[in-house]
Amino acid sequence: MLRALLLAGLLLANFQCEAQGWKPTRPVAFITPSSPAGSLDLTARVIQKIWDDKRTIGVPIVVINKPGAGNGIAWSYLNERTDGLAIAIGNTNLVSNPITGAHAIGHRDVTPLALMFDDYFVLVVRADSPLKTVADVRDKLKADPASLAVGFGPGIGAGSHTAAAVAWKSMGIDVRKSRFVPYKSAGDGIVAMLASEIEVICGSASNMPAFISGGRVRAIGVIAPQRLNGALAQVPTLKEQGFDAIYTNWRGVIGAKDMRREQVAFWENALAAVNASDAWKKELERNFWRANFMTGTKLREFLDAESVRYRALLTELGLNK
Repeated sequence: MLRALLLAGLLLANFQCEAQGWKPTRPVAFITPSSPAGSLDLTARVIQKIWDDKRTIGVPIVVINKPGAGNGIAWSYLNERTDGLAIAIGNTNLVSNPITGAHAIGHRDVTPLALMFDDYFVLVVRADSPLKTVADVRDKLKADPASLAVGFGPGIGAGSHTAAAVAWKSMGIDVRKSRFVPYKSAGDGIVAMLASEIEVICGSASNMPAFISGGRVRAIGVIAPQRLNGALAQVPTLKEQGFDAIYTNWRGVIGAKDMRREQVAFWENALAAVNASDAWKKELERNFWRANFMTGTKLREFLDAESVRYRALLTELGLNK
């Protein structure tokens, strides 16, 4: 028994040393489920830059874009990497995909590393659109729910999809009869809208100012608890316009399924360093994000609760399969 206890103690000590000492020794793939310039891509590149500037990781971080299948292509690619040298952006699709049928991979099929922030969405139209307010959209849709098409990215079940459906429902529109058009990214949707293929885009607040400043698109409403700051400060919320629509997105970082505990600890610490940095606080403000850092058991419990909440929400909206 004494020998067994000594052996167990040695094994525990070895594991603790290994856990404290693991770090990447080769370049790391940071997988983003959107096309370049999408909001998910932006998240990865902001984190990458902070790590590079602080030399946090010690090896190059390479951002890899894998859009499609409701982010499932990116997460399938992630799960092929079992060496701890690949991480990916995760968002609400982790709980919505299994419900909508967009992709089988859910939050229990990956390793959640950290929740980083909440994100919000904006409804935009072409600058020359006759739709001036959300009430104009409502009036058009009341006559025919399929008369306007709303685009979003990066695919069915994305936060932008759910946010648009919540907005439509707040207007009293039957979402089952409405036209929701998925794109690989909000940028692709903007291009389609400018080509008059669709009339409205529901896109991440972090992406919209660049398009708005060009003068070709116009924001008509923010799907958020309160007005945002900076370039979007003059855009009223849907609630201000008489529509009870609030939708909070969230975004974080995940690892491959069954990632080793010492690897999880390394990435949690690296992401905590990002969250504590002044550079990150500036990016939160610049991109209209709200800090919401979470790891470990608390994060897993949060994702389980979100799965339950999304099933009820998506079923009510008719988006469940």
